[in-house]
Amino acid sequence: ISHQEKAISNRELLSARLSHVNFHTFNVAYNCFEEMTMTEVCVDQQLKNRERAATMSNKKEKKGVLRSLSFQFSSSLLRGKQKVSDVIRGSYEEPTVRRTQPEISICDSSQGVQCHGILLKQHKRRNRSARWNKRFFILKECFLLYYKVSTKKLFERTRRIDLHPKGVIPLVGCSIVAGQDHGHKFCLLITHTQFKAAIIVCASDSKAQEMWLKALREATKISYKNTIAWEKLVEELESHGSTLTEEKKNYEEKLLAEAHAREEEHNRYLSLAKAKEDLEKERERLVRLTKKLKDDLQSVKNELKLTNETKRTLEQEKISLNAKTEHLVSNMESLNLEKSKIEEQMSSIIREREKFLLENQNLSTVTCQLKNRLMEIETKTLCISAEKERVEAMLRINEKKAVDLEKEREYYNSQTMQLLNSLKEISEQRDLTEAELKDEVMARIGAEKQLQAAEKALEHLETALKLTGAQMNELQEHIMPDVHKLREFFE
Repeated sequence: ISHQEKAISNRELLSARLSHVNFHTFNVAYNCFEEMTMTEVCVDQQLKNRERAATMSNKKEKKGVLRSLSFQFSSSLLRGKQKVSDVIRGSYEEPTVRRTQPEISICDSSQGVQCHGILLKQHKRRNRSARWNKRFFILKECFLLYYKVSTKKLFERTRRIDLHPKGVIPLVGCSIVAGQDHGHKFCLLITHTQFKAAIIVCASDSKAQEMWLKALREATKISYKNTIAWEKLVEELESHGSTLTEEKKNYEEKLLAEAHAREEEHNRYLSLAKAKEDLEKERERLVRLTKKLKDDLQSVKNELKLTNETKRTLEQEKISLNAKTEHLVSNMESLNLEKSKIEEQMSSIIREREKFLLENQNLSTVTCQLKNRLMEIETKTLCISAEKERVEAMLRINEKKAVDLEKEREYYNSQTMQLLNSLKEISEQRDLTEAELKDEVMARIGAEKQLQAAEKALEHLETALKLTGAQMNELQEHIMPDVHKLREFFE
């Protein structure tokens, strides 16, 4: 497959080059090379089929003419291919290209990429003004490829060239000059006799312009030695192609004979392969059965292991449950004792409660009695309050009478003063006669007695006045006789 891909890639590369270089010798070389590659592909395919059949027949030894012929044919093809590839590398230094992939791997500038970068390209249309587009250019040998600007990142990352550019400019026989100002500075003009108009690109600065100018001019140079080498290559390819056609006919005849022998061998191989396949199926069935039995045995072992583990865990749980049961029994006994104590306490509390209920009933009866007593006290209090009001009224009357008595006392005091004055007058009349004196003495003695009686009456009156809070009867009993005596005295 690798030889086929290399042959196809070389064919595509030659076709791409020959489309730009119109030499008759290149066309002849291309036809010869194509015929050689197709022959090589067919022979490689037959050799691979033969090797596969040989390996499937338990590595039997190869017999007959096919082995020697195939060896000679493959060696001759390899020598021819090596010669062509050497000539191609010496002239163009082309890397190998894959047909199925759109890119090729480029390691460094020594493999064909002389220069790459972004340039402005002038685009002209009919009856329209020129327009400048920014493009990513890659100079590979004698071709200038240009892409979109977005391809630059992919190329710098992978170092692979996309085989589908926006355009290809062949530089063989072109003239590269540094142009004047065409709307931008640092322009480069690419001209050729077969171009309709000059291709104008513009660099970013003078340094980039010089670098591109030098690289493009070197790419346009095709030496005489390269042309001679290509002519020799064409002659060699023509001669080699004729020899290959003759060898091809001989090989085809020998291959037909060998094919019949190989067909019989292949039929035998099919029967052996079928028997081998049946044995392989039986072996696979036995292997699956053995594997299944092993898996079942392992599962049984695992289940037994799990059962033992669960048994051990259950025994441990049983021991722990027994301990917990004993602990619970002891706790139950202690709880029963506490229950009996609590029941005794409850019975005592119930008895005390009954006592409290009886006491409460007694207290309720006492409360009723006290309420009745309180009602009696309230009635008595009302009576006392009424009596108090009556006494207060009497006190007010007594106060009025005391005021009257005070007035009478003052009157009596004034009368007493008058009596004392009269006594003084009597004492002044001592010088009267003895008869008069005796009469006066007797009168004086009687007056003194009456005065003492009046003083006593006044004292009784004062004490009675002090006892104003007593009852009215007592006041009348103590005061009225004294008052009568005073009236009698003063009368």
